[in-house]
Amino acid sequence: MIDLTLFENPSENIYLLKIWNWDYLQAEKFQLECIDFIYKNPHISILIICSHPHCFTIGRGLQKIKETTSQELIDFDHQTKLSYPLYTIKRGGGLTFHYPGQFVFYPILNLTVNKLAVYDLMLKVLEISKDLIQDQFSFQGLEIKKDLLGLWFENEFSRAKVASIGLAVNRFNTYHGLALNFLNDEPMFEALKSIHPCGLPGEIYRDLEILICRKISLDERERFCSQFIDSFIEYLKPNHLMIERQRSSSLIRDSISDVVRL
Repeated sequence: MIDLTLFENPSENIYLLKIWNWDYLQAEKFQLECIDFIYKNPHISILIICSHPHCFTIGRGLQKIKETTSQELIDFDHQTKLSYPLYTIKRGGGLTFHYPGQFVFYPILNLTVNKLAVYDLMLKVLEISKDLIQDQFSFQGLEIKKDLLGLWFENEFSRAKVASIGLAVNRFNTYHGLALNFLNDEPMFEALKSIHPCGLPGEIYRDLEILICRKISLDERERFCSQFIDSFIEYLKPNHLMIERQRSSSLIRDSISDVVRL
C-alpha cells in the first residue's frame, strides 16, 4: 500500500506521484489501476515521475519507419541471454530498457477530455525534455526525430539516442511514456552492446551525463523534475480549466485511495 502523503496536487484536477527505483511490475500494475480510475473520472490526470531497477521491456513490435530512412531495424531475438529481467508489456515498440538513473515519465490522462492526439502528446513530452535540457544544462544539439521517435544528439563526430517514448491507449486513456537516460550506468550500457533496443544498435544509446561531460547532482535532477512537471501542466492547463474546476484536492485524494493498492 502506497502512503497517500506521497501524492501531490500541483494543479487543479492533476495528481502527481514521484517514486525513484520503483519495481517495474508494481509500477505497471499501478498504471493499469489508474486507467480504471480515470475511465470513471476522465477530468483527472495522473502524472508519474519515477525510475526502475535494471530491467528490459518489450512491446508489440518495432515501429514502422519511413522509406526515406536508411536505418535498418533489428528485432529482438528471444533466444538472447539478457543481463536483467525481461517484461512483456502492452505498448508499441520493441525492446527497451530501464535503470535507476533514468528519468521516467508516465502521463495517465484522457485524450478526449484533454482534446489531445497521442502522437502530438508524445512529441510535446519530447519537446519539453529537449527545452529543459538545453536551458538547465546549457547543452545544444538535441533533436526530436519523428522517424526513429525519440530525443537524439548528433554532430559530425557522434550520434546518440538519449530518450525513448512509447504510449499505450486504453479506452482513450494513455499510459506508459518517456524514458530519458539521465545518469550514467556502466553495467546497463555495457549490457546494451549485445542487443538492439528499439531495433537500434545498443552503442547508440547514451546518457545525459556522458553528453555534458560531468556528473549531475540529485538536486539538479529534482530541479529538472519540478520544471518538467510545471511545463507539462502548463501544456494541459487550457483544457483542464474548462472542465469541473471545483474538484477539491481532498475529493481527488479520497477517490484515488480506492485505486492505489500495491
